[in-house]
Amino acid sequence: MNDKSRVPVRLTVLHADTPTRMEGSDLPCSSAALAVRLTSLSDYSGFRVVSAVWSRAGRTDDECRGDLFKTVLSFRRKCAAEGIPPASVPLSVEDLRPIGRDLTLLDALAAAGVVSVIPFWRGENALGGAWDTDVGLTPFGREAIDRCFALGLIPDLSHASRRAADEMLSMGEARGLPVIASHVGFDALRPHGRNLTDRDAERITDLGGLIGVTFHAPHLTPDGRAGIGDVAAHLLYGFARFPDAIALGCDFDGTDEVPEGLSSTSDLPALARALSDAGIPDGGIDAIFSRNADRFFDRVGL
Repeated sequence: MNDKSRVPVRLTVLHADTPTRMEGSDLPCSSAALAVRLTSLSDYSGFRVVSAVWSRAGRTDDECRGDLFKTVLSFRRKCAAEGIPPASVPLSVEDLRPIGRDLTLLDALAAAGVVSVIPFWRGENALGGAWDTDVGLTPFGREAIDRCFALGLIPDLSHASRRAADEMLSMGEARGLPVIASHVGFDALRPHGRNLTDRDAERITDLGGLIGVTFHAPHLTPDGRAGIGDVAAHLLYGFARFPDAIALGCDFDGTDEVPEGLSSTSDLPALARALSDAGIPDGGIDAIFSRNADRFFDRVGL
């Protein structure tokens, strides 16, 4: 890879909490305080940042529901003011706690432009259990995931318990519809409840889904300190086994515990260089940075 081709032409990030970070601090898209400064991505010929809205701790379900729709509308308005089209910033919801037990709110999320849902974050909600529990899907959770499939809302098992993840994958397999893991590491490299087993990664791949590698340092190394090489190691591990499914998960603007040298999207060329130095050809780097995700989104009509 020569110096002029170190940055792929397109960029896709599967998970960034930028809308919530913007709303919480009333920041514009162009703020240098953001890890994903959307206006700076115009250097790419095209980009897609799956932009997540999540529920703040200490808020009631009703308050979280109001926050969710307020943040969605505010984010859309700010992006429009900067000329950023909705297709470049598809929305995700992280933690479906705000819907309570009202399935009609999933229809409202789909109508608002949400394309994927992470049912859990931590602990339990009405749908089931997160990675720090051994709780699977509740009966309501199975109804909700079934409704997501019907609406075209892509289930994302990033924060799910092992049992809930298995059940979500089984539902996808029964329907022949994809499930994704937008921001995870590989359990084989860093055993952790938030990380993906090779078996579940294989099932995601067989469904035509995506696996986005996280930049949250505690999920990359046992001591919680990480650098660009640690992100590259998880990407290399995944790409060697699931080359058509691996993408950039990031988790920018959702964690301050990022690897040294990877604090924002402006640092991504250094990651591309690390992958190149490790022997990944230009085409492979293009696949990781955008092509795998673009192919997926085209296939599901987004």
